[in-house]
Amino acid sequence: MPSPGVAAPLTPFVDPLPVPPRLLACEHDGRLVVRMRTGVHRFHRDLPTSRIWGFDGCVPGPTIEAERGHPVRVEWINELEGTLPVAVTVAPTEADADGVPVQCVAGLSGGRRDADAAALPGFTVVHLHGGLTAAPYDGWTENFFAPGQNAVSDYSMDQRAALLWYHDHVMGVTRFTVYAGLAGLWIIRDERERDLGLPEGAPFELPLLLQDRNFGRDEHGRLTGELVHKTDPGTMEAFAPFTTVNGKVWPLQEVRPATYRLRVINGSNARTFRLVLMHAGQPDLVRISQIGTDHGLLRAPVSVPSQGLVLAPAERADLLVDFSDLEPGTELTFLNTATAPFDGSPFSPERAAEATSLDGLLPHPDVMRLRVVSGPRSRRPPLRRQMASDFSRPSVEQLAGAVRRAVALVEQELDGEINMLTMRELIPAGDEDPTEQLVTIVAPDANGTDRTIARYRTVACHFEDTVTIFPILGQYEVWQFINLTGDTHPMHIHLNPFQVLARHPVTVTVPDGGITDTLTGATVRYGRGTDDPLTHALDDNELGLKDTVRVNPNEIVELAVRFETHSGRYMYHCHILEHEDRDMMRPIVIMPAELAPFMA
Repeated sequence: MPSPGVAAPLTPFVDPLPVPPRLLACEHDGRLVVRMRTGVHRFHRDLPTSRIWGFDGCVPGPTIEAERGHPVRVEWINELEGTLPVAVTVAPTEADADGVPVQCVAGLSGGRRDADAAALPGFTVVHLHGGLTAAPYDGWTENFFAPGQNAVSDYSMDQRAALLWYHDHVMGVTRFTVYAGLAGLWIIRDERERDLGLPEGAPFELPLLLQDRNFGRDEHGRLTGELVHKTDPGTMEAFAPFTTVNGKVWPLQEVRPATYRLRVINGSNARTFRLVLMHAGQPDLVRISQIGTDHGLLRAPVSVPSQGLVLAPAERADLLVDFSDLEPGTELTFLNTATAPFDGSPFSPERAAEATSLDGLLPHPDVMRLRVVSGPRSRRPPLRRQMASDFSRPSVEQLAGAVRRAVALVEQELDGEINMLTMRELIPAGDEDPTEQLVTIVAPDANGTDRTIARYRTVACHFEDTVTIFPILGQYEVWQFINLTGDTHPMHIHLNPFQVLARHPVTVTVPDGGITDTLTGATVRYGRGTDDPLTHALDDNELGLKDTVRVNPNEIVELAVRFETHSGRYMYHCHILEHEDRDMMRPIVIMPAELAPFMA
């Protein structure tokens, strides 16, 4: 919908929702060939075509479907031609002459085209996000291959049914290559899920890849269709004004009066979505049940959170939406109420129609529309109270001897440069360590007096620093992500899923000079601040198997992870791609217990 001061330059809900072609591994004996190609794509009826990079030359790439326990081998062939099909720029100011933030409008906003990005050829390496993949095939960020080369990856598919996604992961430029189109969905099926009678395939199962995009303007102000990745002096992330679903801006999907399964993933560079389904001007979240998350089915179906379904970049949700009571012609609209950069701040769903916020870089909250059409009315039987029994919360006894790790999420301000985002790996400090260079954790006792419960010093900051995390295969670990920044970070760990144990409210004090290139000084006090609007409670839909978790400001997130499948070198990182590319990524090496005694 139009926002005050920024009219929508494209008409919403005129393009039908495209559904990516299905590529079924079972029809190819588990051996697939996927080509990365330069292509053209029309993001909206009224836009010229855009030059893109895509898997099989499409945006998104084909949805690969595999059966649990049936390995898949993919030959990824790099046939990308030319240079990056995205105009990359940093606008000279945060707002235009009318005071509108430049990220809320199309075009370069006076920015110069980045010459290095314009000359970038199509290097690529593919990561299957959520895959229990052996290390040689996980898409290590520095193992990229050039146009004219190929890579063969083996995926065991020895994991639960779930929605995964595959995307480019090249060191330093993932924010550009994914923006150019190098992403696609991957669905794993299994008999346990089929026993529940869930929709599978068309027409009642719809994969939905949410992304935001911006486009160029010509000398007359008309949209050109050229992809534009635009940031500004105050915001290092690209928050583009147009939401796309499966590569179309604000599409329309016709639905019958039946139950649909929506497989939703946020594939944006940086934007978080808080989805509110609107019907007749009011929120209608009650017709949605969430049955799954990142790594498949929840133990039981849950309602979506009362303020809407929050998905940060890389998070997924498996939804059942019941349209069976609606008459033909009824229209429902998904709106986004999450401002950017997202910090978890609440927004009432009753006000979703007023979610437009230029200051919050949300000029157009529309996501997509659903229109009910005639067809057989079909109400599915009630969902089983228990949908999955193959996992449970780790017990206190299981975690009693677990290795404990602490990682601080840090934004370092730099003079004359874009801020540096890093993850500071911490270990307990000794008495000889200077206090001003430590992260000190304090908690009030029964009398309200602060007591120190931990003191940490920094042992690694940057991607190329020495590896310090060596999990032992098969053993539980408890990780704490301590957010010292003002933004929410979606933290992703490669390989095995984890379970989120708790969100702890804290207040953070960083002294002047507390953050340097190698040192971290801060005081983190347990307890919710008086000006903190967040509850820091776990939502019911976070109690499944996850591979990406939101870490809000003024928060410590605690999770339990056990690497059970493969050993070797993997990584974890923030899944805001501009942060990942700006050094918010670190390696880990998973070790078999038998080798550990031989490792220095």
